[in-house]
Amino acid sequence: MKIIEEVLPKKTKFRASERSPFEGSCCGGGYSNVDSLPPSPTDSEPPPPPRYRVVMLGEASVGKTALVSQFMTSEYMHTYDASLDDEFGEKTVSVLLDDEESELVFIDHPSVEMSVENCLSTYEPHACIVAYSVVDRNSFRIAEEILNYLWQEHVTKEKAVILVGNKADLARSRVIPTTEGKALAASRDAKFIETSSGIQHNVDELLVGVLKQMRLKEKRDKKAAAMESSKMKSSRTHISLHLAKEILQKICLSDIAKSKSCENLHVL
Repeated sequence: MKIIEEVLPKKTKFRASERSPFEGSCCGGGYSNVDSLPPSPTDSEPPPPPRYRVVMLGEASVGKTALVSQFMTSEYMHTYDASLDDEFGEKTVSVLLDDEESELVFIDHPSVEMSVENCLSTYEPHACIVAYSVVDRNSFRIAEEILNYLWQEHVTKEKAVILVGNKADLARSRVIPTTEGKALAASRDAKFIETSSGIQHNVDELLVGVLKQMRLKEKRDKKAAAMESSKMKSSRTHISLHLAKEILQKICLSDIAKSKSCENLHVL
């Protein structure tokens, strides 16, 4: 056994800082330092896209669930990041709009299971879609009650709220004219659109519109917060965050006076 040990060469150990015995050969370039290389900046994962919660409100059978199902097939859906198997009553879809990805979580619980107040306190949504059927006067009455509540609680001012008249394709059975829905939305600081989940009329426009409204509200709030911070630091005057939001909103509205319609979902 001693003879074998003397004949066989002993293994040589080297550290990452020492010269590699393979350096200079076809497979030796940089071999010794492979474990000590710093990670490339491109190796780090990008931050997750912003996530927004949208609650679907309104009477049963007005088509809320059908609208959410249509959202999942939208041309704006980010193909590789759509989740169709979320918790009961919730669907998540990644939307690519203006080269920016966002995740939208649509919360669609039956109205008999959760009141509007509980829904708002439980999920703290970024937006509310209040739906009614243009062929059902009672569903419009309930939508009006919901909008009144959201308006009284200042939700329509702080959050994105869109009144949706669904089943617009049923022209012969219509009992709610477009002008009536539009007037209700305008009186409660909400946006308005008519859709048809049956023939996919204005479904993509609603999906894009609610995302656009949430982004605009978020941008407005950030500007208001920056203005508040700037005013506090300068000590020249003190202005409340609420007042700052109102000032910014008036500035935005004056710049887009020709686009004030509640049907334009791309402006505040």
